Amino acid sequence: MIDEWPRTSRCCGTDDDTAAVAGTDPRILLASIVHGFNNLLTPIVTIMEELQRQEVGSPRQLKRIDGAIFCAFRAKTLARQLLDFANPRKLQPVAVDISQLLELLEPVLAGVLPTGIIMRLDVDADLPPAFIDRHLIERALLNLVLNARDAMPDGGEVVVAAAMARQPGSRTPSVEPMVRLSVADTGSGMNLATLRGAGVPYFSTKTNGTGLGLAMVSQMMKSQGGGLSVTSTPYHGTAIDRWLPVMPSSSMADSC
Repeated sequence: MIDEWPRTSRCCGTDDDTAAVAGTDPRILLASIVHGFNNLLTPIVTIMEELQRQEVGSPRQLKRIDGAIFCAFRAKTLARQLLDFANPRKLQPVAVDISQLLELLEPVLAGVLPTGIIMRLDVDADLPPAFIDRHLIERALLNLVLNARDAMPDGGEVVVAAAMARQPGSRTPSVEPMVRLSVADTGSGMNLATLRGAGVPYFSTKTNGTGLGLAMVSQMMKSQGGGLSVTSTPYHGTAIDRWLPVMPSSSMADSC
């Protein structure tokens, strides 16, 4: 499952924690900072979620609480991106049942969306297992659903779909079909110039965006034999497809 918020009674680090890693590998220092950052976020999110459940405050205040929770999820995603950028984790592709994965993640993904945004799944039956790093797919799905929310401030619909298809641009008919895992929204969409920049490192339409999320997902997908494609129309929404390689038949036979 997607990394959950660390539950700990300690809400912040100390100067001794920073001193303990001073002079060590910068990647270790970064990991320590991110860990402390997540610990600081934990009590904030816990309190905000409790206020949200109790519906404490006026409609305007409840909307601001929802926005605060959303920003906290964004902060956690950014922290994960910083770790991956500084110290890329070795990818571990395994056979993943996409239908089962989406069924498990549905309440998590729907939980980051406000009441004005509807999410639905559209999954073909009898999909073959994808051969992909499970954690990468989970984090990418969360990040893309958060992006979709950003694009629909006035509400809309998010469709998470999975089907067998051939990756666009494949000129050879013999190219095997792949599992297309997509996140589509009915939001503001992108013009041609913005669409061309999508997935380019450090390119972002947000004032607080890093431009690393989509670029890293694209790079990781390609390294595993998959791919990423984006289609969008201004005022009509955006669809981002991850192309997942299918588990080799020989490997499936060996596992039987």
